Amino acid sequence: GVVGDPQRVRKYGETIQGEARRLGETVERVLQLAGIAAGRAAAQQTPIAPESLVEESIAACRPEIDAAGFNVEVAVADGLPNVVGDVAALRSALQNLISNAVKYGGDARWIRVSASLTPPRPGLVQTVDRRYRIRRGRAVYFAVETHGNGIDPDDRKHIFEPFYRGREAVSQQIQGSGLGLNLVQPIAEAHGGNVGVTSEPGHGSTFTLSLPA
Repeated sequence: GVVGDPQRVRKYGETIQGEARRLGETVERVLQLAGIAAGRAAAQQTPIAPESLVEESIAACRPEIDAAGFNVEVAVADGLPNVVGDVAALRSALQNLISNAVKYGGDARWIRVSASLTPPRPGLVQTVDRRYRIRRGRAVYFAVETHGNGIDPDDRKHIFEPFYRGREAVSQQIQGSGLGLNLVQPIAEAHGGNVGVTSEPGHGSTFTLSLPA
């Protein structure tokens, strides 16, 4: 009985739903970090096609993508070998990169998610650990690219630290826990991979997750 206007009721309901989803995501990330600390980041060894990993990760982020009005371009190379690991953890890592792209994608409202056998840009990230290259062969590079504001060089050094919030996030009051990227890094490393970023202020950013094929 506090609110009678249907439009206001709907608005409040959407706010509650969004905040509940954010709380659930934060709890899930804390649990995943606890699992990583306990050595369970790559407990499962299941093969998955890169195309499926990309499709499932985008589908999981679809509500926030649509709500923010973003266009998603997908580019998965043909004939890619499978990656092997804990599918839920790998999906979570890629989802976090996509979710971050939505938050910081800027007015361009555009994201490109790709997968290939070569880095999207020369020198973007180090190749995966040599031990895994020798034992497992090639690496598959999953990249999430935006045309947003880019990342300040001072912030770039800290973005994978837990609870770190960049200047843009603070100044524009962008919601987040600061745990997303901190979660991606140990998942990548637990699977013998790596995560890296290239960014230029005013010209967007590209995050790349490399995993042994």
